[in-house]
Amino acid sequence: MRSQILAMLVAIIVFGSCQNAGDKGKSGEGNAQMKAEEAKENRLLENRKKIESLNKDYPRIPTEGKILENGENQVYNELKQRYKTQLSSLKQQIESTGAKMIVVLLSPVPQSKASISDKISNPYLAKTATDLGLEFFDFTPVIAGQDEKVITQLPKDGHWSVKGAQLIADHLVTIVKKFPDAASKTTYKDSERPESFGDLAPNDDEVLDGGKNLPYHIKANAQGMRMDHDLTFPKKKKRILLMGDSNFFCPFLDNDFTIAYAMQKELPDYEVYAVAQVNWTTEDYISLWNDKTKYTEPDIVIIGTNSSDIEDLFFTNRNHCSRSETPFYPSETELKYYKETYK
Repeated sequence: MRSQILAMLVAIIVFGSCQNAGDKGKSGEGNAQMKAEEAKENRLLENRKKIESLNKDYPRIPTEGKILENGENQVYNELKQRYKTQLSSLKQQIESTGAKMIVVLLSPVPQSKASISDKISNPYLAKTATDLGLEFFDFTPVIAGQDEKVITQLPKDGHWSVKGAQLIADHLVTIVKKFPDAASKTTYKDSERPESFGDLAPNDDEVLDGGKNLPYHIKANAQGMRMDHDLTFPKKKKRILLMGDSNFFCPFLDNDFTIAYAMQKELPDYEVYAVAQVNWTTEDYISLWNDKTKYTEPDIVIIGTNSSDIEDLFFTNRNHCSRSETPFYPSETELKYYKETYK
């Protein structure tokens, strides 16, 4: 009997030791995670300080066309290469999931009013996408012949009107239907997914007007995207992701009139959603894809591009607008241009 009691006591002690070891292991994992999050936050704060310092030292951002006012030059050629490198990287990352990447040249500017940036940059954008083996669609002919006061909100603002957004959506739907077999081959565990997939405040619900007396209603889902529902997993429909700047964000339009919503009405067998912001570039699409949007498991990814995407990669614009909150220091070429331009 005594031996049985001793055996039971030993078993209890051993079990307790294992339990404590397990608790210590969990506690260690928790502490490691807390330390990693603290280190990440410290790096972010340090980066913000560096960006503030850079913006103080280099406050000027070249307006669109400024870099090209005397034609192509060394700094512009450097920015072109930066764009190509980033677009190539984005292609590799998106297509590695099995998704179809499509690039569309999208701008509400009619050819008759094309800027020097449009005339020089647009052919390069087309050639770059084509050279990389991407599907490329130029919407310039779609805009040609349209009344700009009908498809945009001129004279108050040059972004899409309800009719303009519908025009673009109709043509995008036609493009999407060319690729019925496009499908992502990558899935993620729920534990891998971030809490949000877009950069809007979760459940945002407000009316803005951008100071132009053009009020519009923005509503975001719980995942930080301009949608009326949350994405669920496993997905039940194929998904189409729009990534772009203000041309896909559609400022001055209520949610129900944006390009993504218009496409959704025509494509009931898909889920269509946009992650876009004013001044975003290929750099931001890479950042957002890795941080958030790849976890939505899109089957088709449509990237909107236009002539400003090249000049927006100048270091001062990157420091003011990039979502990555990474400090960007000027190359020798950029620094030379900055000092000569803003003496």
